[in-house]
Amino acid sequence: MSDTDIPTIPDQTIPAASGDGTVVADFRELRKTFGIFPGEDGSEYHNLKLLGMGGMGVVFSGDDPTLQRQVAVKLLREPFRCNRELIGKFVNEARITARIDHPNIVAVHQLGVNEHHGVYFSMRRISGENLQTVIRKLHDGDPEARKNYSLRRLLDIFIAGCNGVAAAHEKQILHCDLKPANIMIGAFGEVLVLDWGLAREIGGDPQEEKKHVISGTPAFMAPELVTGQRSSPDILTDVYALGMILYSILTWRASAFDMTQNKDVLMEKVASGRYLPLRPPKGYHLPRELAAICRKAMAIDRSERYSSVTELLQDLYNFRDGRAVKAYSPNVIYRFFKLCRRHPAIPIAVMVALMTLLVHRMAVGVFEYAHDRSLMRSAEINLRIADDSYRRAMVHHWADDNMLIADLLKAAIREKNFLLQANLALMEYFSILDSMGGLSASGTVRFSRESAPGIYRNILKLAIATRDSEKVEEVLARCRRLDFFDEACRTDRELAALVRRINERTAFLTLDSENFSGTGILCYPDGTEEKTGFSGSRSFDLPAGEYQLLLDNGISLRLYLTPGSHEKIFLPPVPEGDDRQLIPADHYRLPVPGTAPVRCDLAAFYLTVKQNAVPVEFAQAEKMAAEHPGNWRLPYPVELRKAWSRDAAGGAFYRSEPAGQMVWLNNGTLYDPVSRTVNRAAPGQTGEVYLVKSVGRK
Repeated sequence: MSDTDIPTIPDQTIPAASGDGTVVADFRELRKTFGIFPGEDGSEYHNLKLLGMGGMGVVFSGDDPTLQRQVAVKLLREPFRCNRELIGKFVNEARITARIDHPNIVAVHQLGVNEHHGVYFSMRRISGENLQTVIRKLHDGDPEARKNYSLRRLLDIFIAGCNGVAAAHEKQILHCDLKPANIMIGAFGEVLVLDWGLAREIGGDPQEEKKHVISGTPAFMAPELVTGQRSSPDILTDVYALGMILYSILTWRASAFDMTQNKDVLMEKVASGRYLPLRPPKGYHLPRELAAICRKAMAIDRSERYSSVTELLQDLYNFRDGRAVKAYSPNVIYRFFKLCRRHPAIPIAVMVALMTLLVHRMAVGVFEYAHDRSLMRSAEINLRIADDSYRRAMVHHWADDNMLIADLLKAAIREKNFLLQANLALMEYFSILDSMGGLSASGTVRFSRESAPGIYRNILKLAIATRDSEKVEEVLARCRRLDFFDEACRTDRELAALVRRINERTAFLTLDSENFSGTGILCYPDGTEEKTGFSGSRSFDLPAGEYQLLLDNGISLRLYLTPGSHEKIFLPPVPEGDDRQLIPADHYRLPVPGTAPVRCDLAAFYLTVKQNAVPVEFAQAEKMAAEHPGNWRLPYPVELRKAWSRDAAGGAFYRSEPAGQMVWLNNGTLYDPVSRTVNRAAPGQTGEVYLVKSVGRK
């Protein structure tokens, strides 16, 4: 072998060490030191020709006449041939490469010592080009390279290189200098991972590890090595380098960083992970799965990288075979489409199943539509009957209360008709709801949103109109047991608000004080009182129960609010002092059993008990009407107080001694002249009647 006239090749690798200065004086000593047999001196290799030169080594091609084959012979460059430490590393490279023994790792044939050129080892001779050259040709637009190296072929080359690295990791060996220049592509498709000069064993001697200096190619070194977070490489640093190689394959760039920058700037960008955007060459498509695999392999955060080269390979195989890639998206839909791409028969079977299901669903839908339509037609007829009964019932409920004695029979009939029509409407409404239980799922939803809300509103309004709290709660409980109620409440806001008020046992009260302006006291069922003012119209949201409203003009109103009801009360105007007369009527005795309210039918001086509609006729009513013509009504408490606090002589009011009897007031309550308090009527009570006559202003 001759080293003369060897051309200089630029050094792209940071050497692991420059040697400790120990010089080997006798190459024969090396045989004993490193256990190399004396016969292996490389003298059998002929026709040596320079193939390439690295940082510390040089490679020649040569002929092996014994086996009649070409081999590659690697030896140390002349400045390093006598450095004991570098010789040790060189021998270690040869033995590590031979130990891996994998198709993607170059085979080592012989390790020996030449008396003139020092330590050498021979390897399989490979014709081809390295991956770095291929990527450069692709970037420069070489048509032959772009024709021969498609993305799929480049991916196969990368997978082969990963297999070689995975085999080395299995042997507990790290490469530590992975880059496109160290991946050789043979003329016949071979892919070999070269240059194991910086390789080291995983979990080696800690003392030996301390002697090592972080080394490698800057653009492919892991950030944690550059920043010093790790003092030695490991499996994840090799994974990072493979991710960088994949980046170069996908982008046709020499590396992920701008190589025109100086070394310090480059190292700073490597440490911070500020690599160039991962974009495909112009006019080419980058699969999102491959981009995700690349980003995961070259992640700055070690915890986000693949835990091993085997895991990286699994995702690469999955992408190549059309399976779901873990780094991209593990969701079910993504996996399903990947399965369909691998097995085209699956989407065909799925489509056939979907068409069969669709036809079946259409047939069922036609049957359900016909069945639903038949039920709805029947329900429409019953609904018209129910709505008619509802309207009749509400007409009776809201009829004018100002009736004469001649109409009292009609009032009783009206009350009975209301209950009759209400019961008929409720019966029809519930019958409709029960019959709709046979609807299909779609029909049930449609009925719940379109017809059911109106039906439920009418049912609850009828129950509220009876002024019976127990009946309201009973009807609501029955409504809840039906299938459509919940959906109807979600669809109809008015129904939901009505149900909420019933559940909360509240009612809505509107006081119209258009002709009244003043203050009053609202007495709640629990005995509490609230003083409030009235002007115009005012509304209250109150708990259900019995209330009393005492106005400052002496008017007293007693109300009973049913849960969910909306009552509207018109407040009477304040009586004026000069336009009324109080006529004593103590000769009219009123033996009325039960409770109030009592109404005065003004024109004919008749009183009626509204609860049981029992009329009471007074013997002298017609005579008194003839003697005292005019408009009459029952008195307010304030009028009685004024009448009995003045002298009857010469006054506009006549005075009568109470004689222990209570007096009926205009709202059906009783006024006690002794205690001057207003009391509720109770069963068996009787009282005197006083009438107020309006005589006009003087």
